[in-house]
Amino acid sequence: MIVLEDLYLGEIRPGERSGSRNRQHMKALDELLKAEEELSASFSEEQKKLFEAFTDTQREVSILTDAETFTYSFKLGAKIILDVLTDSPIKEI
Repeated sequence: MIVLEDLYLGEIRPGERSGSRNRQHMKALDELLKAEEELSASFSEEQKKLFEAFTDTQREVSILTDAETFTYSFKLGAKIILDVLTDSPIKEI
C-alpha cells in the first residue's frame, strides 16, 4: 500500500506533474508562448488586462477539465481491475 500512503501524504501530485515531456509537446508549448508574447506586445494596456483575464480563465478551465479527466480515468482503471479480478462485467461509470 505504499502508493496509497504516498498519495495520502501528498508525495504523488498528478495535477503538478512535472518531468520530461516529449518533443512534440515542448515544441507546441514553445510556439504557444511565442505567439502569446507577440500577441500581447501588440495590445493596449486595456487589451492586455482583458487578455490576461482570458488566459487565466482558460487555465482554470483546463485545470478543472484535467481533474475531471483524471477522476474518470482513475475510476475506469479501477473498474477494469475489478473486472479482471472478479470476472464481472464493467458497468457504466
